Amino acid sequence: MHDVFALYKMPHFPPMPKFKYIKEHLFQILAVLTIGFPFVGYKILAGVVIHRLYENPAADILALVFIVWGLIDLILNAICFHAVCWRGHTHYPFCLFSVIARRHPILSKWDDAGEALDVMLSFTIVAWIVGQGLFSHMDGAQVKIWNICTVVNVLGAGISRLGATVTPKAAKKAATSDTRAL
Repeated sequence: MHDVFALYKMPHFPPMPKFKYIKEHLFQILAVLTIGFPFVGYKILAGVVIHRLYENPAADILALVFIVWGLIDLILNAICFHAVCWRGHTHYPFCLFSVIARRHPILSKWDDAGEALDVMLSFTIVAWIVGQGLFSHMDGAQVKIWNICTVVNVLGAGISRLGATVTPKAAKKAATSDTRAL
């Protein structure tokens, strides 16, 4: 027999992020929000600028590469953000270059080679757009998105530096307090 009231049951809402995981991995979450997502914006907007700046098929292919690269990074950052906040998993890659570096025979020897390469290339994009004054190839909304990405990213640099300072000290303090109990 079918449950007549099955259609009227309360909807199942997705689980909420776990405060425990957010507290434990705050600086990694902030890195995704203030570094990962702004870099996505830079890559996609660079693709838009390339498309508008050059009128040839090679430029269109390069523009598409930048946009797809940004979209892949958007997906990876969203997965990483979800994995950390909802499940406490911190091993997911932030960016495409991280995935590539983990599988590369030489780059895999260094822990953060992919992330470092991504940061360098993202800052190269910023330097190119700003240095060449290419904002005129973006519409008003795109310039606003660029500016938001830049402000958030600059704040992220400060947060990252603070996290690098606070996190090892907190870990060292916790380790010494654990040994004192013995």
